[in-house]
Amino acid sequence: MSKLKVILTRSKEDIERDKRFFEREGLSVVALPLIRTVPVEFCLQTAETDYVVFQSAKAVKYFLNRASIPEGAKVVAVGEKTASALEREGYRADILPSDSSAKGLVELFKGLSKGKVLIPRSAVGRTELIEFLKGEGFDVLPISVYTTEGVVYPKVEFISRLSEGDFIVFASPSAVNGFFANLQKAKGENLLDRLIVCSIGKTTKSSLEAKGVKVSLVPPKPSMEAVATTLKRFWLENC
Repeated sequence: MSKLKVILTRSKEDIERDKRFFEREGLSVVALPLIRTVPVEFCLQTAETDYVVFQSAKAVKYFLNRASIPEGAKVVAVGEKTASALEREGYRADILPSDSSAKGLVELFKGLSKGKVLIPRSAVGRTELIEFLKGEGFDVLPISVYTTEGVVYPKVEFISRLSEGDFIVFASPSAVNGFFANLQKAKGENLLDRLIVCSIGKTTKSSLEAKGVKVSLVPPKPSMEAVATTLKRFWLENC
C-alpha cells in the first residue's frame, strides 16, 4: 500500500516543523503553504500591566523579538504549544485555560480580577477576547506584532500540488482564505472533491463550512500531532 499523502497549508516554516508528526505515523507530506507571517513594527509604551495574553507561539516570537514582558505581569498562554514557546524564550506561563481556545480564555478571565491586559496579536486576528474584556471592564491594550499574508501560486502549480494529496489540512481561517483565493484563480471549484478535509479546530471548521466545504475530520486536540494521529487512524479504519 502506498503512503497516505497529506497536504499541509500552513506557513512554510510551520510545515517544516510539523511534518515530523506525519512522517512518524508513516504519512507523506505535500507542502502547500497558503500563508506567510511577517512582523509588524510596534512600540510598547507602557510597563504597567497586570496580564499579558499570548494566543499563539507566533505572538510570542514576534513580541519578544522587540520587547520584554513587563515585570510583575501574569503571563497567560492559550495552550501548551504557546507555553512551550514562552519557555524557549526564558519565560513561564502563569495561567493556562482548561480549553485551549479564545472561548477558553474568555471563561478563564471570568474568574480573574480586573486589571490592564496586554495582548500581543496578529493584525488580522479574531477579536472575541478583546471585546469580552472591554465589556467586562478590563483595560485592554491589543498590540499588533505580526500579520498574515496569503500566498498565490501559478494555476498549474496549485492544481498539481492538490492532485498529489489524499487529505488536506487547514489550521487557520487565513489558510482557508488563501486556499479560496487560489481556487478562484484556478477556476477549479471541484478541486476539493477528491480530498478528505481536516480542520485543526472549531474556528477553522466554521470558516471552511461558511465556504461550503464539508469537513470530515477534527482532531480531539487542536495540535498538528493530534491531526497526524487522527488521519492515520481514519486511514486504517476506513481505507
